[in-house]
Amino acid sequence: MKSQARAVVIGGGVVGCSVLYHLTKAGWRDVVLVERDQLTSGSTWHAAGGFHTLNGDPNVAKLQGYTIGLYDELEKISGQSCGLHRSGGLMLADTNERMEWLKMAHARARYLGLEVGVAGGSPGSEAPAGSGAPAGSGAPAGSGAPAGSGAPSPATDPVSPSP
Repeated sequence: MKSQARAVVIGGGVVGCSVLYHLTKAGWRDVVLVERDQLTSGSTWHAAGGFHTLNGDPNVAKLQGYTIGLYDELEKISGQSCGLHRSGGLMLADTNERMEWLKMAHARARYLGLEVGVAGGSPGSEAPAGSGAPAGSGAPAGSGAPAGSGAPSPATDPVSPSP
Protein backbone atom coordinates (compact mmCIF):
# COMPACT_ATOMS: atom_id res chain seq x y z
CA MET A 1 0.00 0.00 0.00
CA LYS A 2 1.14 3.54 -0.73
CA SER A 3 2.31 5.69 2.15
CA GLN A 4 1.22 8.99 0.60
CA ALA A 5 -1.14 10.35 -2.06
CA ARG A 6 -2.24 13.70 -3.42
CA ALA A 7 -5.72 13.05 -1.98
CA VAL A 8 -7.07 10.39 0.36
CA VAL A 9 -10.83 9.95 0.40
CA ILE A 10 -12.08 8.29 3.58
CA GLY A 11 -15.29 6.30 3.21
CA GLY A 12 -16.58 4.33 0.26
CA GLY A 13 -20.20 5.41 0.43
CA VAL A 14 -21.97 7.32 -2.29
CA VAL A 15 -20.28 10.61 -1.30
CA GLY A 16 -16.76 9.15 -1.06
CA CYS A 17 -17.12 7.29 -4.36
CA SER A 18 -18.48 10.43 -6.00
CA VAL A 19 -15.59 12.55 -4.70
CA LEU A 20 -13.08 10.01 -5.99
CA TYR A 21 -14.84 9.79 -9.38
CA HIS A 22 -14.93 13.57 -9.81
CA LEU A 23 -11.30 14.00 -8.75
CA THR A 24 -10.17 11.45 -11.36
CA LYS A 25 -12.50 13.00 -13.95
CA ALA A 26 -10.74 16.33 -13.25
CA GLY A 27 -7.41 14.67 -14.02
CA TRP A 28 -6.13 13.76 -10.56
CA ARG A 29 -4.23 10.47 -10.70
CA ASP A 30 -2.54 10.08 -7.32
CA VAL A 31 -5.72 9.49 -5.30
CA VAL A 32 -6.76 6.74 -2.89
CA LEU A 33 -10.09 5.72 -1.38
CA VAL A 34 -10.00 4.05 2.03
CA GLU A 35 -13.02 1.98 3.12
CA ARG A 36 -13.25 -0.18 6.26
CA ASP A 37 -15.59 -2.74 4.65
CA GLN A 38 -17.23 -3.09 1.21
CA LEU A 39 -18.06 -0.10 -0.97
CA THR A 40 -21.49 1.36 -0.10
CA SER A 41 -21.95 -1.13 2.75
CA GLY A 42 -22.48 1.59 5.36
CA SER A 43 -25.43 3.97 5.43
CA THR A 44 -25.54 4.55 1.64
CA TRP A 45 -27.69 1.50 0.94
CA HIS A 46 -30.44 2.84 3.24
CA ALA A 47 -31.20 5.64 0.76
CA ALA A 48 -31.33 3.48 -2.37
CA GLY A 49 -33.86 4.81 -4.84
CA GLY A 50 -34.38 8.08 -3.00
CA PHE A 51 -34.20 10.24 -6.12
CA HIS A 52 -36.25 13.37 -6.47
CA THR A 53 -35.55 16.78 -7.93
CA LEU A 54 -38.62 18.83 -7.04
CA ASN A 55 -37.01 20.98 -4.38
CA GLY A 56 -37.55 24.54 -3.19
CA ASP A 57 -33.82 25.24 -3.17
CA PRO A 58 -32.59 25.72 -6.76
CA ASN A 59 -29.02 24.67 -5.87
CA VAL A 60 -30.18 21.41 -4.31
CA ALA A 61 -32.57 20.76 -7.22
CA LYS A 62 -29.76 21.34 -9.74
CA LEU A 63 -27.43 19.02 -7.81
CA GLN A 64 -30.13 16.34 -7.63
CA GLY A 65 -30.77 16.66 -11.39
CA TYR A 66 -27.02 16.41 -12.06
CA THR A 67 -26.82 13.29 -9.91
CA ILE A 68 -29.59 11.54 -11.83
CA GLY A 69 -27.85 12.39 -15.13
CA LEU A 70 -24.56 11.13 -13.70
CA TYR A 71 -25.93 7.58 -13.61
CA ASP A 72 -26.41 7.71 -17.40
CA GLU A 73 -22.80 8.90 -17.73
CA LEU A 74 -21.50 6.11 -15.50
CA GLU A 75 -23.41 3.46 -17.46
CA LYS A 76 -22.02 4.80 -20.74
CA ILE A 77 -18.43 4.90 -19.47
CA SER A 78 -18.48 1.54 -17.71
CA GLY A 79 -20.80 -0.42 -19.99
CA GLN A 80 -22.53 -1.63 -16.81
CA SER A 81 -26.10 -0.94 -15.81
CA CYS A 82 -26.53 0.93 -12.54
CA GLY A 83 -30.02 -0.54 -12.28
CA LEU A 84 -31.63 2.89 -11.95
CA HIS A 85 -35.35 2.84 -12.72
CA ARG A 86 -36.93 6.26 -13.19
CA SER A 87 -40.42 5.61 -11.99
CA GLY A 88 -41.49 9.19 -11.42
CA GLY A 89 -43.16 10.59 -8.38
CA LEU A 90 -46.16 12.43 -7.06
CA MET A 91 -46.46 15.22 -4.54
CA LEU A 92 -49.86 16.27 -3.22
CA ALA A 93 -51.08 19.68 -2.11
CA ASP A 94 -53.71 19.66 0.60
CA THR A 95 -53.72 23.40 1.21
CA ASN A 96 -53.45 26.48 -0.98
CA GLU A 97 -50.13 27.31 0.71
CA ARG A 98 -48.70 23.89 -0.17
CA MET A 99 -49.94 24.30 -3.74
CA GLU A 100 -48.16 27.65 -4.00
CA TRP A 101 -44.94 26.02 -2.76
CA LEU A 102 -45.31 23.19 -5.30
CA LYS A 103 -45.90 25.71 -8.12
CA MET A 104 -42.74 27.59 -7.10
CA ALA A 105 -40.71 24.37 -6.92
CA HIS A 106 -42.16 23.29 -10.29
CA ALA A 107 -41.16 26.60 -11.91
CA ARG A 108 -37.61 26.30 -10.56
CA ALA A 109 -37.31 22.71 -11.75
CA ARG A 110 -38.49 23.68 -15.25
CA TYR A 111 -35.98 26.55 -15.29
CA LEU A 112 -33.24 24.05 -14.46
CA GLY A 113 -34.31 21.83 -17.38
CA LEU A 114 -35.87 19.05 -15.32
CA GLU A 115 -38.88 17.07 -16.54
CA VAL A 116 -41.76 17.94 -14.23
CA GLY A 117 -45.43 18.62 -14.74
CA VAL A 118 -48.50 19.73 -12.84
CA ALA A 119 -51.54 17.47 -12.66
CA GLY A 120 -54.55 19.44 -11.54
CA GLY A 121 -54.45 23.10 -10.70
CA SER A 122 -55.40 23.63 -7.09
CA PRO A 123 -56.63 21.72 -4.09
CA GLY A 124 -60.12 20.50 -4.93
CA SER A 125 -59.61 20.52 -8.72
CA GLU A 126 -59.93 17.46 -10.93
CA ALA A 127 -56.68 15.72 -11.91
CA PRO A 128 -56.08 15.11 -15.64
CA ALA A 129 -57.15 11.70 -16.94
CA GLY A 130 -54.26 9.23 -17.06
CA SER A 131 -52.08 11.20 -14.63
CA GLY A 132 -52.54 8.69 -11.82
CA ALA A 133 -53.15 11.62 -9.47
CA PRO A 134 -56.21 11.52 -7.23
CA ALA A 135 -58.90 14.09 -7.97
CA GLY A 136 -58.33 17.28 -6.03
CA SER A 137 -54.64 16.62 -5.49
CA GLY A 138 -53.20 19.58 -7.37
CA ALA A 139 -50.20 17.33 -7.80
CA PRO A 140 -47.03 18.14 -9.70
CA ALA A 141 -46.02 14.93 -11.42
CA GLY A 142 -42.91 13.91 -13.29
CA SER A 143 -39.75 11.91 -13.19
CA GLY A 144 -37.61 14.79 -12.00
CA ALA A 145 -34.95 13.64 -14.44
CA PRO A 146 -32.98 16.01 -16.63
CA ALA A 147 -34.88 16.85 -19.82
CA GLY A 148 -33.99 14.48 -22.65
CA SER A 149 -32.63 11.83 -20.27
CA GLY A 150 -34.92 9.12 -21.56
CA ALA A 151 -37.00 9.11 -18.40
CA PRO A 152 -40.57 7.86 -18.79
CA SER A 153 -43.30 10.41 -19.32
CA PRO A 154 -45.39 11.45 -16.30
CA ALA A 155 -48.59 10.31 -18.04
CA THR A 156 -47.34 6.70 -18.25
CA ASP A 157 -45.19 6.44 -15.12
CA PRO A 158 -46.16 4.26 -12.21
CA VAL A 159 -46.98 6.79 -9.49
CA SER A 160 -45.26 6.56 -6.16
CA PRO A 161 -45.43 8.96 -3.21
CA SER A 162 -42.52 11.30 -2.62
CA PRO A 163 -41.25 12.00 0.89
